[in-house]
Amino acid sequence: METQQIMPWNEREEVSWLKYTVQPPLGYLEGSYYHAERRFGKTDWSDGHLGELTVVKGDDGSILFAEFNETTMEGYYNRYFEGADKRRSDYGIWQASVPRQAAAGVVLTDGLLHVEKQILSRQSLRGDFDMLTGASNSMRGLLPLVKELAGKIDMDSDSRYYSAAEDFGYGITGWLQVVVKNGKIVSCFYDEIFADTQEDIWYPELKRYYRQSKYHSPCFEEPNIPGWQNHGFFIGFRKLMDMLNERVTESQDLLNIDGLKHTDGQNIGAVWDRHAENERPVGGCGAPVRYPVWDNYLKLAEQIQNNIKKTV
Repeated sequence: METQQIMPWNEREEVSWLKYTVQPPLGYLEGSYYHAERRFGKTDWSDGHLGELTVVKGDDGSILFAEFNETTMEGYYNRYFEGADKRRSDYGIWQASVPRQAAAGVVLTDGLLHVEKQILSRQSLRGDFDMLTGASNSMRGLLPLVKELAGKIDMDSDSRYYSAAEDFGYGITGWLQVVVKNGKIVSCFYDEIFADTQEDIWYPELKRYYRQSKYHSPCFEEPNIPGWQNHGFFIGFRKLMDMLNERVTESQDLLNIDGLKHTDGQNIGAVWDRHAENERPVGGCGAPVRYPVWDNYLKLAEQIQNNIKKTV
């Protein structure tokens, strides 16, 4: 079934000692949006890694959400991870194969979460933060972002953040994040995140993507649909979601997906909500099929669009 290369650090066998989660905050979240970016680790061949921090503040002034991320530099020594999202790719699983990380029992994402939890518990970006031993190198490059936003979150933001996330129940969680700036949608980002453990992912061919997301996993590929001679979807998830973002920011309508690739065709349901091959829906050879992701997206998009109309 699988055609993509299986990387040596990402075999089907799960790394049992990993503790971090890649799951988004479930349910609905809305508030003022603050975001900062910085490059660090610059070399003579690269501008360095890209660090990011997103903070969302509620209308009552409370900090509702804080998330760090890092994208690797151009020319990164492991070419597979060049330009990769460190948080929801298989970067953490690869780190777990490094002896010093295994000895420490932590990877980068543990360090990110450690500081995020302090921000939420304190309800403040000010002061010093404890860094997790064994996962602090990148955090030193990211902490200046905290100071930058600490001086901004007390001021009004011109951008509003909307988030809706749902655990679909078969090892995949849908997460839609929308940013509206000065009354206009400037970002529509939909992703589907796999469960933190292989046990919670029903579809056997998808288990290897545990602790990753469809958008950010460098090697993600939807498994073939039974009954189709060729692959059912010839455009990858990442490109489809980029096309969705372009459509929505142009049309200013989250529900306007007509004409996008794989929106037409037979609707055979979620497809990947099966435990075994004999439970799977079987399609017709060569017949077009609607990408199941679109229905997942529209469910969350309708919720957010209704709330945007109330606040914009």
